[in-house]
Amino acid sequence: MPFSVFRLCAAVAVPLAIASPAPAQTVRLAAPTATVSEEFSAIRGVRELSDGRVLVSDYIDQRVVLVDLTRGTVTLRVGKGGGPQEARLPTRLVPIPGDSTILTDVGNGRLLVLDGQGNAVRTIPAERHGVMGVRGMDVRGRFYYAVPAWADQRGELPDDSVRVVRWDPRTGATEILAVVQGERMRSDIRSPALSPRIPTVGYAARDGWVLSETGVVRIVRAGGYRVETRAPGSAPVLGPSYAYATRPVSPADRLAYVRRFNAANPTSGKGEGGGMGYSPARNETEVATMARGTQFDGQHPMFSAGDVIPEPGGRLWVGRPAEEGKPVLYDVFDETGVKTMTAELPPGRRIMTIGRHGVYAIAESDLGIQRLERYPRPTGGR
Repeated sequence: MPFSVFRLCAAVAVPLAIASPAPAQTVRLAAPTATVSEEFSAIRGVRELSDGRVLVSDYIDQRVVLVDLTRGTVTLRVGKGGGPQEARLPTRLVPIPGDSTILTDVGNGRLLVLDGQGNAVRTIPAERHGVMGVRGMDVRGRFYYAVPAWADQRGELPDDSVRVVRWDPRTGATEILAVVQGERMRSDIRSPALSPRIPTVGYAARDGWVLSETGVVRIVRAGGYRVETRAPGSAPVLGPSYAYATRPVSPADRLAYVRRFNAANPTSGKGEGGGMGYSPARNETEVATMARGTQFDGQHPMFSAGDVIPEPGGRLWVGRPAEEGKPVLYDVFDETGVKTMTAELPPGRRIMTIGRHGVYAIAESDLGIQRLERYPRPTGGR
């Protein structure tokens, strides 16, 4: 039976009876066990296959490749274009049952289904609002994605709220599973833009969410920094709070935010045929102008909502906001939302996915060249 908004609001998460979380140990992932010599421009997706090979999508180079880290080989699977086996601005690689994968083809406004070798075998039109942001598919073939409140004509929620939904393409049924805090819109968003600006508030805290391999929705709540677990057929469970004081947003942070925003967001009309396309980097004068026209939160969030990563077996990795030149930290939570360890990686890294064969991270040079690394999965905790 589909959730109604009333029933959803009434489904209060049950907090764990833990008054003061015990300190968790720090585990250092000091050196990778394998590194790909291939250079990438902007890795947006990594998907581990059952045999340890991985698919990698490159947003700027506009390709998806199959990488064998043991042999050091890189094989093109999806090239640039609008054909049935091509993509433009490829981003997320979403594992689905078996070794199949859903590729988000942003430039062509569609989803591609890749087989176990990374070959495109089917196209899914993006006819439903939000489906381009698909996060997972369960064993029954149901899609999990988010729909922002501003796209819903009912007006029941604030514009910065987001509904996490489950859609069954066979029946057309859509269920609301949770409501999360999305990106916070700037206060004058409905007023005309008098200068270049970003529509959202920079560094504003928001919830992060993922779907585990067993169909469990894991939500990291910005309020109190705690993990909420929503397993099918069970009441939501809310883990203990790990809130901490964060550092203030500096002028340099503001410029860095604008650069990342411009690099990550395609622009309408820049692509072939007037579609979505990649915009070249703005010069520093343009970046400074946009930063002045953008609203920012005063403090960094407690975690990066885009760095919430499920691990096979039930653990959840949550990235702390990175600081230039300092080790990169990920808090690791168990199935109940209790933090069991903090994983530390060398500076300049970002974890893309965690599979049964290892932890896959991007290492980026000062020139913006990216390489893929694999680290061992840490065991234990606490």
